Amino acid sequence: MKNRWQRWRAALAGMVTIFIVTAALSGGVSAARADVVDPSTAPSVRSISYNVCGADDCQSPLDTADWVAALRQQVTDWNADAVMLQELCIGQWIGLRSALRDLGYQAVWTSTLAASGCAKWDASGDNRYGLGVFVKAATADRYVANLTVPTGQEPRAVLCARAVLDGRATLACSTHLAQYIKPDNGSSEMMGHVDQWAAGLPVIIGADVNGVPTSPATDPIRVGLPGTGSFAEVDENDRQYFTQDCLDAAVAACRSGEPTSIVGGIPKKFDHIFLSAQDFHTVRGDAVEPGLSDHLLLRGAAWFETRPGSAVAGDLSDDGRADLVAVDTSGALRLYPGIGNGRLLNPYRAVGTSGWTDALVGHRGDWTGDGHEDVVAKIGDNLWVYPNSGSGALGSRVAMGGRPNAWSTTRQLALPGDFTGDGYPDLLAQSSTGLWLHAGAPATKPGVSTSAPLHIGGVEWADLDVLAPGDVDGDGRVDLWARERSTGQLWLYRNAGGTGLLPRQQASTGTWSSGDRPLVVSPGDANGDGLADLWATTDSGDLLLHLGTAGGFGPAGTIGTGGWSGILRMS
Repeated sequence: MKNRWQRWRAALAGMVTIFIVTAALSGGVSAARADVVDPSTAPSVRSISYNVCGADDCQSPLDTADWVAALRQQVTDWNADAVMLQELCIGQWIGLRSALRDLGYQAVWTSTLAASGCAKWDASGDNRYGLGVFVKAATADRYVANLTVPTGQEPRAVLCARAVLDGRATLACSTHLAQYIKPDNGSSEMMGHVDQWAAGLPVIIGADVNGVPTSPATDPIRVGLPGTGSFAEVDENDRQYFTQDCLDAAVAACRSGEPTSIVGGIPKKFDHIFLSAQDFHTVRGDAVEPGLSDHLLLRGAAWFETRPGSAVAGDLSDDGRADLVAVDTSGALRLYPGIGNGRLLNPYRAVGTSGWTDALVGHRGDWTGDGHEDVVAKIGDNLWVYPNSGSGALGSRVAMGGRPNAWSTTRQLALPGDFTGDGYPDLLAQSSTGLWLHAGAPATKPGVSTSAPLHIGGVEWADLDVLAPGDVDGDGRVDLWARERSTGQLWLYRNAGGTGLLPRQQASTGTWSSGDRPLVVSPGDANGDGLADLWATTDSGDLLLHLGTAGGFGPAGTIGTGGWSGILRMS
């Protein structure tokens, strides 16, 4: 008697034969498969989803080494950025993790149960079974949640890795849903977790949903939840598998796709790769047969979409108004959204709850390439980028590329925007030796150049607070202000062609001594009149707004009464 593996191989052979005959009769294709996506021309963001059937009688007859080598070949042939696996045994995950490590992949795993069939893959007989995600990235953060299942049923979960993929912070997730989770196989609960973890970041979900594209299992994903938006499926534009209704309507995308498994003797598409539609375009997909499971391996490709961000410098919430971030004495990071004319919304939003006490924080420039300004923070010896969702909510931090550490001597951090004029955000760091310019670098996005920084200011900067007001003199390049703490004088340093600073000039006749005005920052042009403005705290704990004028600043207006003595740093 044939086991499940052998029965499925025979059914698959029949499915492919039927396809070839049908395609030949229709004259639509000349190859065995109509929708093969060429790795040499496919869009750059590549993903794989594969139910590997590690523990059941559909498991591959190969030994661990050969199975790992075969799947590694699939990953490298596709040059996948994210690989999402289901029904994965711990021995398979360990072997694949080792095989992909030298290619720059990070791996996360979760076990949902113990399955005796998994012992085959591990020399010690470890029989844990679950989900795995592999991402081609320098670092990855792991997120996992169990789904609610009826008593006595097999546990289900969703596992995600947050990492920088193809230059953009992204959440890649794997899940295996079940028909006994009513009414939608668990997809709405799964999406609730994903939506929370993503915080507005691009999302890739590789899933065996145990349902066809038109089933209720896909409804919460295709419709989406607040903050995530609707999802596209990589095989939705394969006309070879369009329903008749889609063909009649002449639509560009259909809830259909190439079958990936045999269910009850019938070819069905149970495997899916979903992409957050607002973040990707030109989605492509196809299913290939590695011969390692009772499922086909699904491949997806797409380009990142350029999101419409804000044209206003300092705007984290994409509402066209400059915002303020502040570190308080409890170690929290606060966001005060701008509400127009330089005023701020209070109560604030806590966008970081702890661990920020000693952080140097700045926000100016889109470091991740998604159209939104991000937050950059120096914590200890390390420099981190906190991707902004576009609402001001921050995703999990990513090490600054090019120079993730060796920042321990930095005393001040300032983000002026694009100082060099090359289209990428830059960073200024003040240390005991002066002021240093670290140019942003697309090759290490998010990151700074690996070349030596430019020394644009000497030791006199030890008594100066660096402010980033934007382009003050109207020459198209961002300039700097500096508050001299000992005298309170505000100085203007004009940009000298993106490589240095011109001799300083007095920016205003007013003064802001550190005793009377502990903290001074510039939001840039907070009221939209084309002139840079100033925020300052007072020794009595208020927040003042100084609107820029042609000759300096207008009279101070109080926009925050009390409580600002508890702020350690602002940006």
